[in-house]
Amino acid sequence: MSHRKPKPRLVSRRTVMACTGGGLIAAAVGVAVDFSRAPGPGPLQPQDESGEGPPAETAPERGQAWMPDATRKPLAVNFTPGGIREMRGLVLHVQEGENSLHDRFSDPAVESSSHFWVSQSGEIEQYVSAHDRAWAQSAGNPSWLSVETSGFAHRPLTAQQVDSVARIYAWGMAQHGWPLEPASTPLGRGFGIHSMGGRAWGGHACPGPLRSAQTGEILSAARGTYPR
Repeated sequence: MSHRKPKPRLVSRRTVMACTGGGLIAAAVGVAVDFSRAPGPGPLQPQDESGEGPPAETAPERGQAWMPDATRKPLAVNFTPGGIREMRGLVLHVQEGENSLHDRFSDPAVESSSHFWVSQSGEIEQYVSAHDRAWAQSAGNPSWLSVETSGFAHRPLTAQQVDSVARIYAWGMAQHGWPLEPASTPLGRGFGIHSMGGRAWGGHACPGPLRSAQTGEILSAARGTYPR
């Protein structure tokens, strides 16, 4: 995953990786392809402190910062306190690995994070407050919350993951006014995917065709769980 298509650089990994705005991150043991250091017009800053991206239209609604159904595991690094300028919706990511990302995102050298992580069994962990900016999709960070999903792009989300992501989305509808609809561009609102941001969001194919095709299923499930 990269801005262009350079020759891949091999890096080591265990089972903990994540697709983020700054490139593929990985731990030790195994092999993964990392394009985050690829040559290009300039490096993308994972934290997006430049403030680039769609301009804020309104101040974000101050709904719940932490989802009650999620296991709260706040990070001490790799996020921007109070950095959400507006609340457009939720962006779906694929981890390209397994196991909780909390330890990985707690490493200051990683410079990446997400608001939520969902295991293949449906466990939800929340790492960053909904009022703060996670570093997940570069220029999209100030306007969108993010959810990493355990597993790989060549495998669809499990039924438990679909249910849990739908619960996150229903919570966001109730607390932050997300519309029950898909988003196809960074200027839209609703439930989006990492790849919709193009180069400004890191130029990734994340979360891949299989998981992208499940967004409608997730929204349908969210409709059934939305608290009226």
